[in-house]
Amino acid sequence: MPLLALEDAVRRVGFERFQDAELDPLVTETQRAVLADAADLTMSCRELLERWMQLRWAAHGRHSVTVPNALALAVRGMELHGYTCNDVTVPELTLHVSVPLVAGITLPDASGRDWPVTDMLIASEGNGRQWRVLLEAPGDAPQRQTIAAVRIDWPSGVSVDEAVDRHAREAAPGVDWRGAWRWILGVVLARQSSQTQA
Repeated sequence: MPLLALEDAVRRVGFERFQDAELDPLVTETQRAVLADAADLTMSCRELLERWMQLRWAAHGRHSVTVPNALALAVRGMELHGYTCNDVTVPELTLHVSVPLVAGITLPDASGRDWPVTDMLIASEGNGRQWRVLLEAPGDAPQRQTIAAVRIDWPSGVSVDEAVDRHAREAAPGVDWRGAWRWILGVVLARQSSQTQA
């Protein structure tokens, strides 16, 4: 039910910010009516974000990029020095990225076993000053997929290094977030460079 309420909410409030849809009165009232406890609410919030990002990706044109192995390897060691938060943009607003195994990004499942991330959805909010990234890693069965949803702020004029360090300090443990962000930003910056040269 909350997912249906979310779909109704985005028709009214649009896709600029997830929080606008998540805090829509219809969504919050539906959650209170059908969810039993805090654990259900946490799961519902993650499912709402997943669905919002899927709907937003479709609304923005289903832009997708497959990262070649050579680029995936090259950006793993990318230095972020010299870039400010103003340098990183997602012009499409929502972008799907197919992640090759050589990227080396993994997510732990509930038992602590690491699974390689194969897909990402990146949503740029608030004039690009905030991103939400959904990382997906298939498990050993379709219903055992591991998903992580993260948010990072890109304050204007702040160095990318500082923003990534802040996120890494505050993010959930068990994932090399600095390495993941280095890879994500490397891909985004490489795309920006190739689009500029085209």
